[in-house]
Amino acid sequence: MRAVARAQGDSAKDCITPLEVHLMDLENAQIRREWNKIDLIAILHEPKRVVAIELKIDSGEHGDQLQRYRKMVEEHWSEANGWKHLFVFLSKHGDEPSEKHGLGWITLDLDTLAQELDAVVQRQIGASDARLLLSSYLEMLRRHHLNNEELENLATKLWSQHRPALDFLLERRPNFDGGLLERLYEEREDIAKRMTDASGLKIIPDYRSTNIIRFAVEKWDGLADFNGVEGWTKSKRLMLLELAYASDKTALRMRFVLGPANQGVRQNYYEALVDGRALSKTRKKFSEKWTRLEHKGIKLGSYDDLDDAQAQALYEKVLKGIEDYAKEKIPVFDKALTDRFGSGI
Repeated sequence: MRAVARAQGDSAKDCITPLEVHLMDLENAQIRREWNKIDLIAILHEPKRVVAIELKIDSGEHGDQLQRYRKMVEEHWSEANGWKHLFVFLSKHGDEPSEKHGLGWITLDLDTLAQELDAVVQRQIGASDARLLLSSYLEMLRRHHLNNEELENLATKLWSQHRPALDFLLERRPNFDGGLLERLYEEREDIAKRMTDASGLKIIPDYRSTNIIRFAVEKWDGLADFNGVEGWTKSKRLMLLELAYASDKTALRMRFVLGPANQGVRQNYYEALVDGRALSKTRKKFSEKWTRLEHKGIKLGSYDDLDDAQAQALYEKVLKGIEDYAKEKIPVFDKALTDRFGSGI
């Protein structure tokens, strides 16, 4: 509940605060699993509030399920009878619910939740057996689903010592998805040029990971404190534009991401975007490592099952979506940052 309170924006309906959560009486809360196929329902009788949680690990939102779940909860625990509702879309990477069916659902990522659960363990709240169980759960969560700091540090060390060899291998790596994402990576220079032409700002490729292709706005390299990020890409840029699959690979997602850096620096850049009206959604608190901004999705269907002509048509559709995103978002972001930090380079 604290993680939800910190994640939701000020404009969220029936929003709650961390203080309100602290004062809640949770002793008589009821928990239901798979009630009408909803993963978790928490019923808090005092205050009268129902929390619906839909968890996605290695899959995405299915059809209109979020809209249906919300309607069922609101009908069963009606506002007319004094009930308030919270709808939480919990996923590994903080994926945004669809605009069409996900209205009113609050985005929450597993890393943010794990930080709150860590605090419970560290403060030794509750019975010792319960803390042991929670600690074991967090260990499993990090081993299978979250970033491992020790492995991240090892990867950084390997890159610093063997970068030429790793670059050589990466450039010659076989297809890592067998389809669209590999083609986008191979054409990354052309895509950067397309975004440059669309936005009027020079866009250049940045480093990729296995399932994410990244680009940078070159001008922003001259902004204050912009190139001090550790534990992300080797360029150390604070903000990058990512192309990545949705969890079920039925859509390609484009988004700006604020990387891990000094929280004051990240806050300053985030506030610059808010003040410059560059963001369509704002949040009360953003995550400490990766904060995803201005998400846009392009539906793909099954790319690998298409014939050559269909695959080409879909590829051109994706290129058009990338160009449209660049034209619409990059100049707005640039103006907001320029107004706050100057013109860069």
